Amino acid sequence: MKTNEITKMKKSLSFIKALLMVLIVIGLNQSCTNLDEKLYSEVTPDNFFKTEEEFISALGAAYTQFGSYASGDILSLQETSTDEMVVPTRGQDWDDGGMWRRLHLHSWTYEDGYANGGWNFGFSGVNTANRLIYQFQSLVESGQVEQAKADAFIAELETVRGFFYWQLIDLYGNVPLVLDFATAEATPSTAPRADVYAAIVSNLESAVPKLSKAVDGTTYGRMNYYAGQTLLAKLYLNAEVYTGAPQWSKVVTACDEVINSGKYSLESNYFANFNVENSASAEFIFAIPYDQVFYQGFNLAVRTLHYGSQQTYDLTAQPWNGFCTLEEFYNSYDDADLRKGDVGTVNGPASKRGNFIAGYQYKLGGGMVMDDGFEAPQPDRQPVPLLGDPDGAPLNFGSMGSGQPQINELGPQALRQAGVRIGKWEIGIGSMPNNMSNDYAVFRYADVLLMKAEALWRLGQSAEALVLVNQIRSRAGVPDLTTLDGPLSFDMAGGSVSGGELFNEIGREMFAENQRRQDLIRWGFFTDVDKWVLPYYNPGDVLTTDAYTTLFPIHRDKLDANPNLQQNPGYTGK
Repeated sequence: MKTNEITKMKKSLSFIKALLMVLIVIGLNQSCTNLDEKLYSEVTPDNFFKTEEEFISALGAAYTQFGSYASGDILSLQETSTDEMVVPTRGQDWDDGGMWRRLHLHSWTYEDGYANGGWNFGFSGVNTANRLIYQFQSLVESGQVEQAKADAFIAELETVRGFFYWQLIDLYGNVPLVLDFATAEATPSTAPRADVYAAIVSNLESAVPKLSKAVDGTTYGRMNYYAGQTLLAKLYLNAEVYTGAPQWSKVVTACDEVINSGKYSLESNYFANFNVENSASAEFIFAIPYDQVFYQGFNLAVRTLHYGSQQTYDLTAQPWNGFCTLEEFYNSYDDADLRKGDVGTVNGPASKRGNFIAGYQYKLGGGMVMDDGFEAPQPDRQPVPLLGDPDGAPLNFGSMGSGQPQINELGPQALRQAGVRIGKWEIGIGSMPNNMSNDYAVFRYADVLLMKAEALWRLGQSAEALVLVNQIRSRAGVPDLTTLDGPLSFDMAGGSVSGGELFNEIGREMFAENQRRQDLIRWGFFTDVDKWVLPYYNPGDVLTTDAYTTLFPIHRDKLDANPNLQQNPGYTGK
């Protein structure tokens, strides 16, 4: 694993080399309109696919598809539809025709863009993997590449494809099952969710044992054996949702493959996983190696920070003042929890980092950041540009005054400073907030421990589950739990729920890591949206608690392009 800036640079350059080779291959395979053009070079089996590096370069296109995973439409679908994250409409900012409010209130339509984006993310990944598998298989069939040499790379691509299909069945349920590039139909029909699950899991169970067990620079940012086992654990964990039949014992077995390998461990410092320079993390099982120059796409900082936060971090661009967390979720952390962090006060900025950025904000060189756009809310409730905060000009995240909620309303007149912001990933001083360089852990060891804990708890082995959960809590600096039962984080006024503290701990540890919607659905809480939006949504807002919202609609564009697609129940339009 990389342990300093030089080794991370080498890793990034190696990844870039693969991507550049893919671009060369793509460019040379585009159709030409000038048939007299002189060809100076081309990639063929005679002059390529000769070395390990060239095979790896050919895989690059499959991994470029992960670029938007950390903060694109997947984040919107999996997090801002939950009790963890919200995008208030602040005057004229983040209105977008009410799209963000509909997402949080579960009243989305089949024309909302994020539904299209999630589908595109999944099937772009599937189609790219299928194409590359076909190319490798063609080389084997023609005798130009040995089967044994191609097998590991084909298995890796099948595992990548399995990841994208996992996202598709999770978000949309019944989707087309296309596993063969050569025979793929232009307008495939939807297949039952359970059938797609069975096909993908069967393929993964065959492919994953062929993957490398190396945990070093050769597999960093790629699917190795342990990433494959973690992917299988994720699918097994949600099997009851996808098929109606739970697979808890298989979750434990897959997690044990990772745990018993001894190749991963909890970082002593939770935030080592989220630093700008974090590629040496002992928790990373599969990570996306973002870089603000060479591999862009991670833009959470620009999405969450206030415009004035540019002065706090000396950012190269002004943030957009959007995403924040919900008050009850923020308060579900004990104040002593190292993951929560500290609050900036009138006496100075926050003294310790946390998952959140809260309280008064300060300039990098000293002095408070001022929000100079204050304007009083209007009685007619029309969107107000540059809406400020009741406590005046100092920028103060999540403090509306004594006894007041942190978010005054979902919109259209949410205050510009309303809401505690997302600070889990370190924001580099002088960095590009729209292209962060923090590597992003898609699969992390702490999550493996929590998946095993949940599976054990569901199998009636609560004592064993409690030990695993307390490992996570110990690192966070909070006392061990004596029971996994307790009130739910989004319903703190409610009574104790069986497994409630286990559910809460999964949320506290995995906050903003693109899995909260899955957790809520698996635990049967996703349709309790009225409980977490109640403090700040307007009576005129459309709120949906119906069970059909556990699946997103297939977007209108996709239905228009493919008459063989079947829309999910509950949605208008085909």
